[in-house]
Amino acid sequence: MLSVSDLNEKAKALLEANIGFVEVSGEISRLTKHGSGHWYFTLKDEKSAISTVMYRLNNTKLRFEVKDGMSVVIYGKISIYGPSGSYQLIAQTLNVSGEGELEVAFKQLKEKLAKEGLFEPSYKKQLPLFAKRIALVTSATSAALQDMLRITQSRWKASKIFIFDALTQGANAPASLINALQKADNFGVDVIVLARGGGSREDLWCFNDENLARQIFACKTPIISAIGHEIDYVISDFVADYRAPTPSAAMAELLPDENAIFQYLDELDDKFDKNIKQKIETLSYKLNMLGSKFSPMALKARIDLVVNETKVLGERLDIALKNKFTKLKLHLDRLQIAFDAKAKFFESTKDLAQIHINGKNADLMELKIGDEISIIKQDGIRNAVITK
Repeated sequence: MLSVSDLNEKAKALLEANIGFVEVSGEISRLTKHGSGHWYFTLKDEKSAISTVMYRLNNTKLRFEVKDGMSVVIYGKISIYGPSGSYQLIAQTLNVSGEGELEVAFKQLKEKLAKEGLFEPSYKKQLPLFAKRIALVTSATSAALQDMLRITQSRWKASKIFIFDALTQGANAPASLINALQKADNFGVDVIVLARGGGSREDLWCFNDENLARQIFACKTPIISAIGHEIDYVISDFVADYRAPTPSAAMAELLPDENAIFQYLDELDDKFDKNIKQKIETLSYKLNMLGSKFSPMALKARIDLVVNETKVLGERLDIALKNKFTKLKLHLDRLQIAFDAKAKFFESTKDLAQIHINGKNADLMELKIGDEISIIKQDGIRNAVITK
């Protein structure tokens, strides 16, 4: 009887003995440069793929930068990685045979849209200074959405967030994103954030769709493209009004910092107070100088009166400014209370659901077999049919 380890070793020996060293052409995908210096990636063509490793001893000999999307020719050995039983190609040499299909397609579409003027700065819409209503076009179940909501909570809670769920990966994603963008554009928001977290070139490919690019250009609402990581570029980045390196960075760029605003108001208050005091001191000094030049008591009395009136006006102005800042802080506090109340309501009702039939509320106890219903919760909608 063989152990799993014995079986993998026999399979490894059989592959290496019967196939051994081969020369294979394909496109690099999912390239990972490990901290150890070894490279791990997938070599693929239009039909198949194979896991590939290029150890540090060999990849340090290369004189060019290896990236996803490159079409290459690899000379190496077919083997099996014993601990996991993974079939893999161990690369010894790697030579570029030309750009990969995806890279060529990306460059061609980028050049085409650039010639049509879709990337021109003159068409870019200005982002709002204080966005009150923000639409997030992304997957409702994604980590990127949670990151954006967390940034909103920490920076500026007064903004209203509207989520437009869409697919962000796969063949059906472009149509889903276009539909969500159209709904968001007609919803009446101040800005739209088109977002997706990191992934491979293939994972992000739906954001290189030509129809999606044209829909972004056609939207009347300013759009921020926040796709992948800082090193990832897709067509939506070039046609959108603003490109953010990550979804979190998009919200940080869009929303003001609540604490920084309060600090700025405090600084303004101090500056006004200082300027008023300096003005009063300057006027008092000038009046005292005039008083010393004229001896009649009546003139001195008038000067004293003007000095006192100036002080009173200064005090009134200081009080008025402080009242203004107090009212502003109370208004912001009310907004915070209202927001917290809504957040508490949503938290307390997140596990509750409504049943709709034809868009209207339905009583659970009155449902009949065959009824087509929609079950609605905060985080999504599911359709069902009563069977018993």
